[in-house]
Amino acid sequence: MPGFARAALLFLLMTAAAPALAQTSAQATAAGEPVTRIVVFGDSLADGGFYLPISPAVPRDAGSFTTNPDPVAPEVLASRLGIDLKPVYGQGGTNYAVGGARVSAASGVAPSVTTQINAYLAGGGTFGPRDLVYIQGGGNDYFYFQALGSRDNSILTTAATQLAQQVARVQTAGASRIVTFAVQTGGSAGLQLFNQTYASALAAAKVNALYFDTDRLFNEVAANAGAFGITNVTGQACTVASSLNCNRSTLVSPNANETYILADSVHPSGIMQRIQGNAVASLIEAPDQIAGLAYSAQAMFRSQRDLLEAPMRGGAARGGSRAAIFGSAAYHYYSAGGSTQQVGITERGFTGNLGVDLALGERSGVGLAGGYSDGNGQFGLGSGNYRAKAWTVIGYARGGVGPFRLLADGSYGRIDYDHVARLVQLGPVQRDNRGDTDGDYVAGRLTAALDVLAGGGLGLGPDLSVAYERLTINGYAEDATTSTNASFSDQRIESWTGRAGLVARTLPGSAVGFFARGSYEHEFNDDPRSITIMPSGAPISYTTGVERADRDYVSFAMGVDGRLAGPLSVRSGVSGYALRDDRDSVTAYAGLSMAF
Repeated sequence: MPGFARAALLFLLMTAAAPALAQTSAQATAAGEPVTRIVVFGDSLADGGFYLPISPAVPRDAGSFTTNPDPVAPEVLASRLGIDLKPVYGQGGTNYAVGGARVSAASGVAPSVTTQINAYLAGGGTFGPRDLVYIQGGGNDYFYFQALGSRDNSILTTAATQLAQQVARVQTAGASRIVTFAVQTGGSAGLQLFNQTYASALAAAKVNALYFDTDRLFNEVAANAGAFGITNVTGQACTVASSLNCNRSTLVSPNANETYILADSVHPSGIMQRIQGNAVASLIEAPDQIAGLAYSAQAMFRSQRDLLEAPMRGGAARGGSRAAIFGSAAYHYYSAGGSTQQVGITERGFTGNLGVDLALGERSGVGLAGGYSDGNGQFGLGSGNYRAKAWTVIGYARGGVGPFRLLADGSYGRIDYDHVARLVQLGPVQRDNRGDTDGDYVAGRLTAALDVLAGGGLGLGPDLSVAYERLTINGYAEDATTSTNASFSDQRIESWTGRAGLVARTLPGSAVGFFARGSYEHEFNDDPRSITIMPSGAPISYTTGVERADRDYVSFAMGVDGRLAGPLSVRSGVSGYALRDDRDSVTAYAGLSMAF
């Protein structure tokens, strides 16, 4: 047919220019976003409008295989990530998917998934660390299998193996972020064979990709259709044979795109495309979301260490007294800003400690304290919450000669995360994917300080320190097995930090103890962070880089300790850090000390 010839010619012309067009189509998302471009290879389930510019028979408000103008799943995903995804054919975008495409074999005018990738790479196309490659296929190989009598299983197993090879191929070509899919089976034994073979081939090839079980998602929605507002799980929302030509005027009812699972006999309706796109987006965002727990834990442990800075500097000691017992109650606040793709955190909670300080001399002493924190965190974008409880044991020592002082402290802590909940919005249904985990914390710090100026009971001078921290959050699995549940690997922050600043303080013997410190901090360890996620039922795991906090920031601390009555003193202060990209931590405390 002439239309087929025009389509073939268009494809040949586009493949010559497509790589250059693809490179220039990345949208202006925030500079720090993990993904700035999505490149799609696939068939009608991902086709964003290949046939619209080449076939006058397709209505102008149709062109995708769904209840048009509803977007297809990869377009929903792109919108969720803040990226404008367009077809490469005629619009210069990065969606190469074409309805009718088989995995590798020819299929009329439709270029196969392999041909799409061939054209992209042959034209100079490359993949960068902020590209997300979306690959799916297999449905049209199943239709060919059916057309030949549903007897030759090798058609399905070959296609599945070849699709896994293409995933491995784009990985070898530099793609580090890949998402790929099972095929919706509807209970078909042939499609189940395809999925089983594909899963095994991906595992055998040891590819690093996020595997999403589309079949499981469809079964979940069909089994609980009413909750999703769906009233028909077997019929077709469109009155035309192919959803390619389906628009609002050809629906069986005005809202059929929201109440039917299927647009035509095989393609998802608008609501199902939206559910799938958001389900996939939740798993793409999950690594950075869960990785954010490590920095919130670090801030919580640091808040407990900060409560000891005043006693460590001698703030609990009193002239003529050898020992003091001190305690504090504090409000702790931590926030990490988010974006379209990166889920922020806001944590608020209580921190307290109880300790003893032993003065060995006017300028020397040791101390030991226990700390406890209880905080509630909220993930940004309404995407979940958690509760954290942490305990520490901290010891310190101080000594000085003349204006020079040396301070050292060491910490060990444990943290428990109860009910880490990732909330996933799928149409009208919100899923609560929960799990529990814990971790530990080890830290040590050595500080040198010098009173360059001293007089009138006050000292002022530089304060330098080096600190080591190792924080581990253990891996865990969420407690259900739906298509949006996942398990997460261990994660670790290992830190060597240098600190340089100024300290003003009252000198020993003053009736009121006071200090104020402002410092610049630099993180020497620049190792990248990563986390591994495995969606429920996936045959492979997916390891991806996650955000690392800024290496340069400022910290501050201030404390005052004044005699209240006899040996009893009251103490208060504030500490934290700021300008660590979009992360801030503040701890404000009040307490008592008793000298003996």
